[in-house]
Amino acid sequence: MKSILFKLPIIIVLLSLSLITHASGDHDEHDGDHEEQQMVTIDDHIAEKSMIETAIASSGIINEQLKVYGKTVNDPSQVSHIRARFPGTVVNVNVQIGDTVKVGDTLAFVESNESLKKYPIKALMPGVVVARHANPGEMALDQVLFTVANFEKIWVELQVFPGQLNQINSDQQVLISGSDKTVTSKIEHIIPSQDERPYSVARVLISNQSRDWTTGLLVSGQVSINTTEADLVVPSKAIQIIENESVVFVKTGNTYTALVVETGRTDGKFTEILSGLHLGDVYVSENSYLIKADLEKSGASHDH
Repeated sequence: MKSILFKLPIIIVLLSLSLITHASGDHDEHDGDHEEQQMVTIDDHIAEKSMIETAIASSGIINEQLKVYGKTVNDPSQVSHIRARFPGTVVNVNVQIGDTVKVGDTLAFVESNESLKKYPIKALMPGVVVARHANPGEMALDQVLFTVANFEKIWVELQVFPGQLNQINSDQQVLISGSDKTVTSKIEHIIPSQDERPYSVARVLISNQSRDWTTGLLVSGQVSINTTEADLVVPSKAIQIIENESVVFVKTGNTYTALVVETGRTDGKFTEILSGLHLGDVYVSENSYLIKADLEKSGASHDH
């Protein structure tokens, strides 16, 4: 029997702890209108193994955000369309699509129609050959022979609709998320959309030296529209809903008490606490849902 118990996961051990749910007069300073408080007693060793973490209630920053959507595009200043200087015949081509080139690399040779001398077609900027329209024996007139693009910096174009324009400005910080990647940058400028689309475009420049980002990627942007300091904030994940009320678990010794709190502003990551919690209180900041699960389990067992 003991060998079976030792194999049980930590969460089962946690749920088998001594659970106390009763009216308490030991926390009168927090009670307010709620005379009954729910408590659970957990040994510190078990709490540590269950990764239940605590923090001291303090002031903090609420960074209110607005979510918008868009996509990544090339930096127009980093795209080079290379043509022949003089009409002639393409003699040979040295690069393929996908090749990386440096400034001055010879991409091809063209024999001039007038002088019958060969001259080189060279790269004007570093980057990747993304298009090639030149083959030996073909005529080089005024068409684009090669396109070289540098992807070390790319733009994000975010769609901002009329109802959002009064909240979006240049220089605002924005968190860009696409696929499994995120990067923080700022809005460089806002321009009217092309083709009479019903939105403006907020353009964000991001560094891409590691080549993690591709163009044409659909992304979202969390724009910081208002940053204020609040007297008391907690991580939003520290707040649990019990019987339709928001609670935060306060730790005293080995006892965790569910305090009903009134919440204010939130930015998703942090939430302002208006009442119910006090500066200096030690509260559960990580994995508070485990304590909620214990309370709910206890309530279910008492119902029977």
